[in-house]
Amino acid sequence: MNLYRNHSCLFIIPALIAFFFLQSPTHAQTADKGRLPGGGKEERPQASREDPVEDDRIEQLKAKVEQLESLVERQQRLLAEMEGRLRKIEGTKTPAALVTSSLKSEATVLAQPESESRGPEGIEHEAGVLRNTVRGQDDSAMIAGWDKDGHAFLRSADGDFETSIIGYGQIDFRAYQSGDHPPNTFLIRRARLGIEGKIFRYFDYRIQGDFADRESAALRDFYVNVHRIEKFQLRFGQFKEPFSQENLHPASALDFVERSLVNALTPDRSPGIMASGVFNKGVFEYYAGAFNGKGILEPNDNGTPENVVRLRFAPWKKSNLSWAKGLAFGGAYAQGREVDGLSVRGQTESRSFTFFNSVPVNGKIIRANAEMSWMLGPASIRAEYDQTNQEREGLGPAGADLPGVVAKGYMAQLTYLLTGETKPDGKLVTPKHNLFSSENGRTGLGAWELKLRYSNLQISDGTANANRAGSFYFGTNWYLNSFVKHQLDLGFERFKDPLRTPNPGDRGFFAVLSRVQLTF
Repeated sequence: MNLYRNHSCLFIIPALIAFFFLQSPTHAQTADKGRLPGGGKEERPQASREDPVEDDRIEQLKAKVEQLESLVERQQRLLAEMEGRLRKIEGTKTPAALVTSSLKSEATVLAQPESESRGPEGIEHEAGVLRNTVRGQDDSAMIAGWDKDGHAFLRSADGDFETSIIGYGQIDFRAYQSGDHPPNTFLIRRARLGIEGKIFRYFDYRIQGDFADRESAALRDFYVNVHRIEKFQLRFGQFKEPFSQENLHPASALDFVERSLVNALTPDRSPGIMASGVFNKGVFEYYAGAFNGKGILEPNDNGTPENVVRLRFAPWKKSNLSWAKGLAFGGAYAQGREVDGLSVRGQTESRSFTFFNSVPVNGKIIRANAEMSWMLGPASIRAEYDQTNQEREGLGPAGADLPGVVAKGYMAQLTYLLTGETKPDGKLVTPKHNLFSSENGRTGLGAWELKLRYSNLQISDGTANANRAGSFYFGTNWYLNSFVKHQLDLGFERFKDPLRTPNPGDRGFFAVLSRVQLTF
């Protein structure tokens, strides 16, 4: 009996039942299989209802029907289990070759000829072989493809293990008004490559390096994140301290070529540990961590870590108010200690001129931040205030304390997508129509975005060395597709001290920044 070759197992049970009734004594008494020449019915010997041989035969048929029903139920449960596992794989498409291979292997097991002498043990053995075969395929199969963020990935069929290849490159051109600044130049601003993924579902990891940075170590991120529930996660390794929404946005998703002036006041990556959590799918977020606070791969030079706390609220995220759903605000506080270190430095957004040189500091360092963002369909509004206070203990004559360094800065920006896409928060824009795509006889032009930003930074050490700078940048972002974008920033930078500018005596300065970025 070939039970599963043509997927007809559900039709065999009715057939066997019909066969049972055709062979039963009741049917034998009423069946009219032929007539005598005189028109009477042909007489056949009648089987007794009490015949023990017939009773045994009926019981055997019933047992076979029950065995078949049990086997069908097992198969259905296995298929349901496989479908459930596939549904767990979100944001991906299972390659057709994998599905075809799995189905063929399963059909090979199910299509084995059934031995007429096989009893319940044989049926149970076949079901066990089927289960082991399916499990073996799940354990050894590997799914490959592109995830919803456009990264190439490898994933185990059960979803417990995953590795994605991540990376991007940024090629800049920078031009400046004549004066005391670097020459106009092309620049490989970033060239980052890494992998990220998960182990046993709840352990996330990320390793990323930058091969274009000539001033520091290549390693950027290296951490493990224990992610059992959204409300409480633990992260160990080197990563960004949770301070400033602008700094926490990935460099690949920046709205401008460079971050604003106030970014000079924020801590960046450092070895450390952090606890974090998300409630109600982003309505409330918290972050709390302890870090060395001295920069990439740098050890702590004193016994005091830099402690950071950050809170963020989006109270209307789950509401039906379309204008309020994208509003979020929050703040952060950090405290650490510098021993014979250097203060913050004032550098323009174009990275072409330093208007405040670092001075020696010693003692406590305190940072504070307030931030907000408002996503309104194709538009976005962001604003941020940052302040850093650094003590200068024992650095004066005869070991006296000097006035501390106080740095304050703020920024505000606006972007608007002219082509109608929805602006994502912290991610690249996906155009409705990619460049060169052809739909309904029209050629796609990608997504186009207008932008403008103002930022201001003042730094004072209690002496005439204090200075302030402000900058106004505007321009366009052109998203050719989900992986390639072009940015053009036109900037006006202005300084308080006319003698400490790229053109002494002229407080204003003009710069052009352009970038082509490839993300994968």
